Amino acid sequence: MIDAEEVKKVIVRRRLDIIIGLILAFITLAAVVVMLKYFVQTDGTKARPVGLPIPVQTQAAEVVKLHVVIGASGATAESTDAFLTNRVIAKVLEVPVDVGKVVRKGDLLAAFDDSLFRAAVDHARVNLDHTDKQLERMLTMQKKGFASAIEVENARTADAAAKEALVEAEFNLTNTRINSPASAIVLQRNVNPGEITTVGTPAFKLGIIEPVYMVAQVSQEKIGSVHIGMQADVSTDGFPGVIFTGHVVKIDGNVNDVTRTFGVYISIANSDLRLIPGITGYARLKSEQMALAVPSTAVLNPVGDRAIVFVVDKDNRAHIREVRRGLMAGGMTELIDGVQEGEQVVTVGQQELRDNDRVLANQSAPWNK
Repeated sequence: MIDAEEVKKVIVRRRLDIIIGLILAFITLAAVVVMLKYFVQTDGTKARPVGLPIPVQTQAAEVVKLHVVIGASGATAESTDAFLTNRVIAKVLEVPVDVGKVVRKGDLLAAFDDSLFRAAVDHARVNLDHTDKQLERMLTMQKKGFASAIEVENARTADAAAKEALVEAEFNLTNTRINSPASAIVLQRNVNPGEITTVGTPAFKLGIIEPVYMVAQVSQEKIGSVHIGMQADVSTDGFPGVIFTGHVVKIDGNVNDVTRTFGVYISIANSDLRLIPGITGYARLKSEQMALAVPSTAVLNPVGDRAIVFVVDKDNRAHIREVRRGLMAGGMTELIDGVQEGEQVVTVGQQELRDNDRVLANQSAPWNK
């Protein structure tokens, strides 16, 4: 006979198994639903087909202090060139400098035979003394009625011409010596002792080195972060351990086709004239300023002609905004135009966005798309 008690136990066990199975199935279904919801809420590719908002991360555009440091190698160069020409016809007596010579302001570069020019100055002085006395005599005679107005005017004209002749003679005498107009390095020398000069022909080309320039070759993607007046620390191979300070005075607008760099000219005080053109080194360009900025991840097409961001409005809709970028530093990008302070900008998930999409802001979103 079948024991009734055993039958009851079997029935209870089966009911318990069914209940446990139902519970497990419910748990599994709930887990699947949660996972599906998670995937839909965190992946724009899955949210769009089912008509749900696109999950994104946002951050408000805010005014922050940007610290910019840009490193670039380069070499020193003269700050400008000076071209000196011969201004008199004379024999060259002395040229105490050669190409590569560093000179200070006022140093002698060349001396010419000045004997004829000194004689011309002496003659002009004697002639001026005579015309001065002649004019004085004519004025005295005019007061006594013995000289006409025409005679006095002629005396004035002669005296003025004599003064002009003296000035010209002294100017020519001065030009028998060529002196450096500034602290510089001699780049070209076109005069030699024993030669006879010709007026207007080149004599010297000088490279001014006070101040001296460091021409740093900056990578093209940093072009938006460099500006006139930017401070710089410069180290050189010629003076290890010495840091020279300067500031940016010129930015080359042309990018080198091969190196994809552009020249940034850093002016450095060089009173001791230690730095001469051609010394290689490394520059650290530094800037610190307050700017309206967003995380750089928010900017799409950051090096193209049309940089854009997505701005989320109060209705949780994302809109494309074209922006004008400025400095880039510390993972932040300055926005000069296109976004107002406080507006929410999409920083993650914008790759799946279209203009006017509904979004679910600040939910988990994948960082690597």
